[in-house]
Amino acid sequence: MNNNIGSKNSRGNGGDHSLAPNDSNAIILDDETQRLVNATSSSNRNHEVIEEILELVEKKAPKLLDGLATDNKIHIARFCQVKLYANDNLVFHQGDEPDAYYTVIRGAVSIYARHSSPTQSKATPDEGSRTKFGVFITQIPPGESFGELSFNENGNHSRRNASVISDGSHGQARIRMKSESHHSHSTRTPHQCELEASNVCVLLLVPEKVYMSEMFARHSEKHHTKEKMDSLRKSVLFKHWQIDQIVKVAYAMKKKQFDKGSTIIQQGDRLEYLWIIREGAVRVSHRVPPPNDFRGRDVSFSSSGKFNLGKEQQGISVEIANLGTNDVIGLIESLEPTARKSTREVVASCNTEMFFLP
Repeated sequence: MNNNIGSKNSRGNGGDHSLAPNDSNAIILDDETQRLVNATSSSNRNHEVIEEILELVEKKAPKLLDGLATDNKIHIARFCQVKLYANDNLVFHQGDEPDAYYTVIRGAVSIYARHSSPTQSKATPDEGSRTKFGVFITQIPPGESFGELSFNENGNHSRRNASVISDGSHGQARIRMKSESHHSHSTRTPHQCELEASNVCVLLLVPEKVYMSEMFARHSEKHHTKEKMDSLRKSVLFKHWQIDQIVKVAYAMKKKQFDKGSTIIQQGDRLEYLWIIREGAVRVSHRVPPPNDFRGRDVSFSSSGKFNLGKEQQGISVEIANLGTNDVIGLIESLEPTARKSTREVVASCNTEMFFLP
C-alpha cells in the first residue's frame, strides 16, 4: 500500500493531495482523459476549449451534465478542474470544509467514515493504512459523482461526513494507443499498442460556488442521501447509531411515494423491506379471520358457482396504530427471518413518502 495516505500534503492537514499539474506530463492516460486534463489546464478557455471539455465530459461522465441547460453546462466547463490522485492518496478528509462537487473520470475512489465526530482526532501522517479513516462505506466507479451531501441551500454548508481515498486506476490498468511502425524510409503503418496506464484516479471538480449556482437545484431533487441521513438521525431506531453506520444505511435506502388510500403492506404478504416514513401518515390494522363455521352467515354465489363471503366472513379489521413521520415499520420481521410474513396491513392515510431498506 502507498504510504502517501495522510501525508503532510493531504487536504486533511490543510493541503491539496492531488498530483501537481507538471507531474501529469509523465503520467500515461487514455487519449480522451489526457485531452480533458490538457483542456482544463488551459488558462484561456475560449469557445473551442469549452466545446472540447463538454464533449469529453459527455463521453466520460454523461450523468454529470444530464438535464442541465446549455448555459449551465458552459459555465461549468469554464470553471471546472481536473485533478489526479495516486492510488491510496487522500481526496478529502472527514471533517473538512466542502470545496467542490467531484466526479470520477477514470479509476475509482472509496468512501470511509469513522465513529468519532468529524471534527475530532484527524488521522496523523505516520499512520500507514486505511483503517484509521474508519469503516468502508462504498466505492464510487467511473462516471459517478460524490460530495453533494455537505452543501446546503442557505450556504451554511456542513463539514464532510466521510473521508474519500483514491483507488488509483482500479481495473483500467491497460490502455491502447496508436503508434506508427516504420517498414521503410518512405512508409509508416499505424497500429495499436497496449501500455500500462499510470495507477492514478482522475477526478473532475466543480467548485462550490459553481455547483451551487448551476447544479444544486437539480441535485436537491435527484439526490436524497442527505435527507435519508436526516430521517435516520430523527428515527428512534437509528438516532444513537454512529455516523459511519448512518452513512452506510443511507446509501442503501430507496424512496417511494404512496397516494392516499394506497396499500403499502398487505397482511399475509412476505415483508421484504424495513420502512421509514419520510413524510405523511399511515394506518396499521390487523384483520381477524372469520370463524370456520359460517352457516347462516352472509353468503352469496357468483355465476361461476363460487361462493363469496360477506364482510363478516372476510374478517374484522382492527386498527392497531396510526404512524407518522420518522416512524419505522417492519422491524420485527427484519429481525426474525422466519417471521417474514406481515401480520398487519399498512395503508397510507394521506399522500405519503417512504424510505425503504432491503
